[in-house]
Amino acid sequence: MKDEVTTAGDLQAEVARLQAENAALRRIMKEQQEALEGQDQAPRCSRCLYSDTPVMLHSIDRNGLLLGVSNYWTEVLGYSREEVLGRRSIDFLTPASQRYAVETVLPQFFRDGYCRNVEYQLVKKNGAVIDVLLSAAAERDAQGAVSRSLAVMIDVTEWKAAEKALKESEARFRMIVETSQESIVAADRIGCLSYLNRQFADMLGYEVVDLLGRPFLELVDQALHDETAARQKSRENGVSEHYETILVRKDGTRVWASVSAKPIHDASGVFQGSFAMISDVTRRKQAAEEIEVLHTHLSARALELETANEELEAFNYTVSHDLRRPLTAIYGFAQVIMELYGQQLEAQCRDYVQEIINGSIKMNHLIDTLLNFSRRYSVSLNRELVDVSGLAGEILAELRLSDPQRRAECVVQPGLVADADPQLLRVVLDNLLGNAWKYSAKKEEARLEFGTVQHQGRDAFFIRDNGAGFDMSHASELFKPFQRLHDPEDFKGTGIGLASVQRIIQRHGGQIWAEAEPGSGATFFFTLG
Repeated sequence: MKDEVTTAGDLQAEVARLQAENAALRRIMKEQQEALEGQDQAPRCSRCLYSDTPVMLHSIDRNGLLLGVSNYWTEVLGYSREEVLGRRSIDFLTPASQRYAVETVLPQFFRDGYCRNVEYQLVKKNGAVIDVLLSAAAERDAQGAVSRSLAVMIDVTEWKAAEKALKESEARFRMIVETSQESIVAADRIGCLSYLNRQFADMLGYEVVDLLGRPFLELVDQALHDETAARQKSRENGVSEHYETILVRKDGTRVWASVSAKPIHDASGVFQGSFAMISDVTRRKQAAEEIEVLHTHLSARALELETANEELEAFNYTVSHDLRRPLTAIYGFAQVIMELYGQQLEAQCRDYVQEIINGSIKMNHLIDTLLNFSRRYSVSLNRELVDVSGLAGEILAELRLSDPQRRAECVVQPGLVADADPQLLRVVLDNLLGNAWKYSAKKEEARLEFGTVQHQGRDAFFIRDNGAGFDMSHASELFKPFQRLHDPEDFKGTGIGLASVQRIIQRHGGQIWAEAEPGSGATFFFTLG
């Protein structure tokens, strides 16, 4: 009986042990099944991430053939997946990028097992070219050889275009700065030159490298050093200004410089330095000094002229009063002698007295002429619109009345007007037309003509006659006071008329000149400013 009981207990224990082992086996099988299911899910997630990520991805085998590409890869290049899988990855590169890949990138990649930020150009299906940065990592087999690789590409076409445009812009800016006739400099926050163009170095007689890094204030003349330093300090407070200073050249000579400076700040507003354009104004300063000297001389000259005018006025007073009074007495006493004792005098004595009278008359006329001449510049201009044709006609009519026996043809261009002082313009025409009338008196058929011609784009009046004319080699003497080109016995006059005419024309801002030929008449031209 005892043996039976023991046998039954042993059986129960064995059953319990078997049940526990069975449960453990089921638990292990479940864990293994879950692990297997997890292993199947991971590749599916990885493939989803590889295909759908918005980045250009591709994988290639050891022969460089495409094993897979991301959806974004096909979208950017315009191909379907079927059109690219199995083809060489370098088939989608430009010829230049293909050579770069074969000769440089791939040998290094198979050696190192990776590459980063390789610049390639890809050709899209439509022929367009894009710029990319490629980074790739290799997967090796048990022997350490590259079995396949995964590459990531970033489209940097716009960035490259912007970079190219920036470089071109910088090149253009540098060319403008380097070829500028203005000196251009930049200084850092402590005032040392961080940039300067060739023009600035040449202005001071240095090489560019000699000045880079030097404080700008070292180049300033000691006389203006403190003032320029204060202006430079103001740049830290954001002050832009224009000022002049003196710079010292390498040879010790001084240069007056005009400086236009402004501060430079970074994006946060922190002062970084200053920028300036500098011009050499030495000649301008020298010219200003010369002008100042000339102004001083002119002021002194003006004072001298004012004094001379005062003396001229005093002279006019003396002539018109002190000289005319004894002349009037001589003339009056000579007339009394002629009236009271003329019949008792011998003929020769009577002629002498008559000469005294005639000389007094001439001298009185000469005094009037001198007074009129001296007043040509002192009288003020009262300009208005003058009928010049009508004025010339009046003067010619008066000349005809003075000598009605003369045979003379007078031609006046109608409708001529001018902006001038009518009284002074009459003096001009009186003299010029009077001369034409006088110097053509010996012609049987005299001809006088008044009109206008074009001279240097403006109207010039002219008076032409067919009279005695003159030798042009003496033309420079025409407008000098008391200078006469003809014998006084042939043509009477004082020689003061043309000098007065020239003064009046000059006061109007015009010019006067003449053309003539002996025996063939003369033509006088004048303009009014």
